[in-house]
Amino acid sequence: MEEIRELLNQRWVLKKNNPDLYFKIKDHLKEFQEFFKDKLGYAIMINPLMVKVEKLSGKSQSWMGIESFDMPKAYVFLCYVLMFLEDKEPEEQFVLSQLTDYIKSQPTESGLIDWTVYRDRRSLIKVLDFCKEESIILMSDGDDSGFAGSESSVEVLYENTGASKYFMRRFPFDITPMTSLKELEALDWQSDDGERGIVRRYRVYRRLVLEPIVYQQGAEDQDYLYIKNMRSTLTYDFERYLGVDFHLHKNGAMLIFPDSNGIIDALPNRRNLSDVVLQVCFEIREAVREERFERLSTDKIHLSQVKWDMFIQEVRTKYHAGWTKKYRELAPKALREEIDAFMSGFGMIEIQKMHKEVWILPAAAKMVGSYPADYWLKKEDIDGRLED
Repeated sequence: MEEIRELLNQRWVLKKNNPDLYFKIKDHLKEFQEFFKDKLGYAIMINPLMVKVEKLSGKSQSWMGIESFDMPKAYVFLCYVLMFLEDKEPEEQFVLSQLTDYIKSQPTESGLIDWTVYRDRRSLIKVLDFCKEESIILMSDGDDSGFAGSESSVEVLYENTGASKYFMRRFPFDITPMTSLKELEALDWQSDDGERGIVRRYRVYRRLVLEPIVYQQGAEDQDYLYIKNMRSTLTYDFERYLGVDFHLHKNGAMLIFPDSNGIIDALPNRRNLSDVVLQVCFEIREAVREERFERLSTDKIHLSQVKWDMFIQEVRTKYHAGWTKKYRELAPKALREEIDAFMSGFGMIEIQKMHKEVWILPAAAKMVGSYPADYWLKKEDIDGRLED
């Protein structure tokens, strides 16, 4: 159970970084290989360097990118870094200038790279930070953060770990003719298995494992009909292999973990923003109960952007005294943007910028949070003394 969680939670398990977990997975592989192969359609790769599960999504979502990458060019730079490392042996060292010269010589849609442009340098630093976090490279000497300030201010020594060769997915078909994500996904499912039932099983299990919630998309949603019909099997499999509870509602299905130890992007988590969002969710439920918000038959709530902004400000006024300094002092627009990004990532809201609308989704009512009763008593006492 622990091994499955770790394989799903991490990109890979490197033997050098975590030898105990590496050998534990290797020794118990037969116990959970069936779950990955038959339920998720995932292959497990084991070699002397790492153990990796090629985690493919059931449905592409906007939040599935690399969180720290805020510009498309960062993904271009990541590909160039991987190309640069392709010819490097494990433990082979290189300096930053070698990498920047290599990238500069590569073509892009906007022409050659100019390292005098701050945004390009900043994007490369984000890529290098990501590569270090994923143990694709190690920084042996120096500090590359200074590169963001000036292209000629630093020289840094790196070491290739060899993991870069296993970062990119190897497609079983030629992707060169592909012109859209939809086209790629359609061909991808055809290559997985031609039998419709098996493809649907893979897609449903993948979505439930990787997405915070799977919503019903209309009465004829075949994936959701599968979830309803296979409820008992899904409950058994997820309890047996992951130790989690499977919750099925009229308009949404999700997995609930009994604890969040070691789970990336769990809700709730230790970030203060998580507490803020739970308070927002609590006030949403209160607004529905008091009929200030109208809940539709789909369990969704429709608000204008202006009304949503006002609602967030009301939550801030009520709860901000218990927030950390960062969120107490954050500008209203910046606070709302952070809340929007967090809630969108967990399937709680859907922002329609073009129409300046916000849809509050059913997941927003699943978990809520508020301060304990003694907090409000203490706050009233403090407020009373301040007024005196």
